Amino acid sequence: MRLNELRTPSKTGAGIRLTLLAGFCLILLFTPAAWGQSDVDSYGAAVGGSDDSRFLAALLDLLLLAGILACFVISVKVKSFLRDGELSSGWSLFSLSFVLLFAAQILSFFTDVRLLELSSSIISVLRLLFVISLAWGIYFMKRVLS
Repeated sequence: MRLNELRTPSKTGAGIRLTLLAGFCLILLFTPAAWGQSDVDSYGAAVGGSDDSRFLAALLDLLLLAGILACFVISVKVKSFLRDGELSSGWSLFSLSFVLLFAAQILSFFTDVRLLELSSSIISVLRLLFVISLAWGIYFMKRVLS
């Protein structure tokens, strides 16, 4: 037997997996499709919903915006440590992806609180661009590291 086969999973790895699973479950809880609602804004706030449901949707959007901003700041700091190294292009794409996600989320927030009338397809396109730039950044990082 190899030494790697004898190792038990670390408690830190299990804790991270448990946290990710709990976060995923919370996201599903507030996703309109999980409840079978079709006439719903993001996070389950009904279009004609009560003030409480709009408040919850706005609060979750603001928490998500804070998380995205933190990810952006961290990615910019990591890129500044790398300067012009081979990995810096991947981190630049990560930063770009977080900017795109932030823009999509802020537009979604403004649409939810009815400060802006906007087609949901614009927000979907921004989120698609986020996924593409994130995947592209991962590809660049993998290519450099392998």
